[in-house]
Amino acid sequence: MSATTQMHQLENGVRLATVSMPHMASVSVGMWANIGSRHEQAIDHGMAHLVEHMLFKGTPARSAEEISCQIEGLGSSIDGFTVEDHTAYHAKAPAQQFQKLFDVLADFYRNPTIDPGELESEKQVIHEEIAMVRDQPSQYLEDLISEATWGITHPLGRSITGTNDSLNSFQRDDVLRFFKDGYCGANTVISVAGNIDHDRVTAQVSEIFNSLDIGQTATYEKAITPLTDHRFREEADQEQVHVALSFPGVARHDERRFAHKLLNVILGENMSSRLFQELREQRGLCYEVQSDFVSFADTGLIQIYVALNPSQLQSALETIDQIARDLVANGVSNRELEAAKSYIVGQSRISLENTSSQMMWAGECLLFFDDWRDPEFAHSAVEATTAEAVHQAAMEVFANRQFASALIGSTESNNLIENWRAAAV
Repeated sequence: MSATTQMHQLENGVRLATVSMPHMASVSVGMWANIGSRHEQAIDHGMAHLVEHMLFKGTPARSAEEISCQIEGLGSSIDGFTVEDHTAYHAKAPAQQFQKLFDVLADFYRNPTIDPGELESEKQVIHEEIAMVRDQPSQYLEDLISEATWGITHPLGRSITGTNDSLNSFQRDDVLRFFKDGYCGANTVISVAGNIDHDRVTAQVSEIFNSLDIGQTATYEKAITPLTDHRFREEADQEQVHVALSFPGVARHDERRFAHKLLNVILGENMSSRLFQELREQRGLCYEVQSDFVSFADTGLIQIYVALNPSQLQSALETIDQIARDLVANGVSNRELEAAKSYIVGQSRISLENTSSQMMWAGECLLFFDDWRDPEFAHSAVEATTAEAVHQAAMEVFANRQFASALIGSTESNNLIENWRAAAV
């Protein structure tokens, strides 16, 4: 059965999308603030993530414990996340619980207390989170490759969590300022998917959010041309070395994004990809290897991650280089292309069978495109992409041999990748 999407915008700029799925027993709700780590000034480093944490710490009407108990008492669970260009809060519950669920979500989105004592306590929680990330090479590598790609002075190059020093500098007034500026009508998107009625949802959203100040759309520093720097953290006692490579890609609105997405699938997104088959299955060089397609409003990347024994690093880098060179020289086969198309479209359609994915799709459409996009439009664009377009994408990404890199491991491994970088350019 098909889903029906409707939209509504309040006078203060709050945008709402509902996806009616009458055959479902659940409802998924998302509240999105169009403000993330890339909207921060240097003095606010980590503030978007801290605000996300503080929204869970209570309102004048509900303590943190009451928020959790009321949400879970509806048969639901709630979560939130902060990324570079937005912050989101989402929950899923039985459809008949929508009204109560939305009341709780709206309360903590609109009315966080930001109690000074809770603020200091939550800072300590994030200090522990920062320490945990640094203790997990696969996660810390993400911070290192971002810094190598964008530089530490650009918001995209700074960690989302902030630093211990930046956290310690934040006072309650700083947090309130950032919250009030960011969580306004102009930056707010609400998406609801499931067994719901659009008019009833619109009425409840309007009643609660009509009084939200319109504010101003969040601005951000324009992306720079990706750098070709390298970052290294020495972990001499590790059994594995962790490596990331970052290549320039295309922005979220670029018509070439479908070709770049297909290129990424063929390169390393799944188990039939070239990287997985060559490095892991055929040569046994690693256990974990993948590539990611990353896109923002004004820029994009294709990134490769691999974790392996240091003794295999040279062979792995040479194999990655051979795969990139072959994609530039020869493009992709029709068999690879059709398999990648089937994978993207099939995974998308399977995902959109559930209310959570429909909620996420609708919310991201309003955030990124200010309109709803039929998923079948994207599917058709993928299906229409030619082998020549994917070959062109490969040349755009790899031909100039301009890339950033990061490594966590021994000095010996770092010397090896530095030499490889010099020879690869």
